[in-house]
Amino acid sequence: MALLSSCSDNKQYETAICALADISGTYAKEKGTMVKIIKAGILPKMLPGDSLSLIAIDSSSYDEKNIRAQLTLDYRPSQANTQRMEFANKLDAFAKEKVRSKYTDISGAMMLCSGYLKSTHAGTQAIFVFSDMKEELKPGLKRNFSDDEFANMHLAALNVIKLNTDNANPQIYRSRMKKWEKRVMEHGAESWKGDLKPTDLAEYIESIR
Repeated sequence: MALLSSCSDNKQYETAICALADISGTYAKEKGTMVKIIKAGILPKMLPGDSLSLIAIDSSSYDEKNIRAQLTLDYRPSQANTQRMEFANKLDAFAKEKVRSKYTDISGAMMLCSGYLKSTHAGTQAIFVFSDMKEELKPGLKRNFSDDEFANMHLAALNVIKLNTDNANPQIYRSRMKKWEKRVMEHGAESWKGDLKPTDLAEYIESIR
């Protein structure tokens, strides 16, 4: 019983993060930038027991195969350093892939991530979305969040590349981001950050812990 209690106590101090990487349309060319941001802003901030998953956003994202890399950091420093290097290598391999999907199922990736984060029971849970945040579901695909889909989770969009239509009419971009904020907050999220700057990522992680 004492051991179980100790494990439970540790969980409340652990952080679990999902990085959702859009590989659809024109955003697919941002993979190199996404990987650099994750390696510079997330990996160095991870503490023993923390978890990190990389999930691809493609035409049908609610699929286990979309989990491209996972890491739970060991409490032994030497092992943790090895894990970081191995994860960084997987990120580099992901950045070199030439795959580009036609549709953009952001919601499916969020739902896949939500299930993973809940399974960790970590005290801090976060979803970072690397995308232009323009969802385009292929015909026949339905994505409805449960009422508590993002309970106890912090969500943020990073490296949000503005589309040509956004530049022509900024209100299109603003409206799109507002709709995402409304949607995730209505389904239990602790917070939403619409366009988190990569330079602020490490500080943001500290602030939600």
